Amino acid sequence: MKSYFLYDGNCGVCSWSVRFFLRFSKSDDFYFSSLDSEFTDKLLDHLVVVYDQDDEGAIYVRGEEVYHKSTAILEAMSDCCWPVSTAKIFLKLPERLRDWFYRGFAKYRLKLSKLFNLKCGLPNNTDSKRVL
Repeated sequence: MKSYFLYDGNCGVCSWSVRFFLRFSKSDDFYFSSLDSEFTDKLLDHLVVVYDQDDEGAIYVRGEEVYHKSTAILEAMSDCCWPVSTAKIFLKLPERLRDWFYRGFAKYRLKLSKLFNLKCGLPNNTDSKRVL
């Protein structure tokens, strides 16, 4: 089953997370696309998903299921190799609590990108067939 991690292509933290998922994902059917790409627009139109890019940061699509915010990150991590997949335990926490932390982190992600010198974009040696 194909899955898609949709991320903010203008954010160093988000680009770093794509490199992380490329390294630890269990399947070659785990794809990546920037939220502002034509592919993402078509996919979200097909799935009838509306999102607020200022509030979202990441969306994870597994088959016909669409996950947002903290759930998107944790579901994507659950599709990775062990020990990363153990992060799914945090799905037991109330979604409102998880999303509160997510929004707090998302609010400062651009500042963190600058602080840790995380570059937007992906390196040239990235598995290009999985980045749409």
